[in-house]
Amino acid sequence: MKPEKLLTSPDLDLTSDTLENELGRWFSIYQTLTETLSKNPYDTSPEWRFYKDGGAWLCKMTRKKKTVFWLSAWKQFLKCGFYFTQKTGAGIADLSIDQSLKSSYANAAPVGKLIPLEIDLTKKKQLDDLYTVTSYKISSK
Repeated sequence: MKPEKLLTSPDLDLTSDTLENELGRWFSIYQTLTETLSKNPYDTSPEWRFYKDGGAWLCKMTRKKKTVFWLSAWKQFLKCGFYFTQKTGAGIADLSIDQSLKSSYANAAPVGKLIPLEIDLTKKKQLDDLYTVTSYKISSK
């Protein structure tokens, strides 16, 4: 089954209520994720914007001016995409995260000079891996 995008209308007013309605069962994961990441030691904030080329709203999670990861909403999951250079991604294999994420990263096709690490969130317990990668991304130079 091909994943189906959510948040595809450019006319949406992305309030908390709208997000809850649009994300459905994924809203509680999104809410936990953003509440946790807004505090120390992460101090990130979500920036939602509609992207015409992708035909959907994307959330850029930032810390100061640094993009930490991108979040997109799908009917089947929430997708979080981290992007690393060869140098900044060198420590991914040493992180205490699910082995499938490490393998996925090791086998990922580069996007230009960046190597993606994608986490498809379907359960709250996966947030621990996301927080670990977020901490790593924030600390990488």
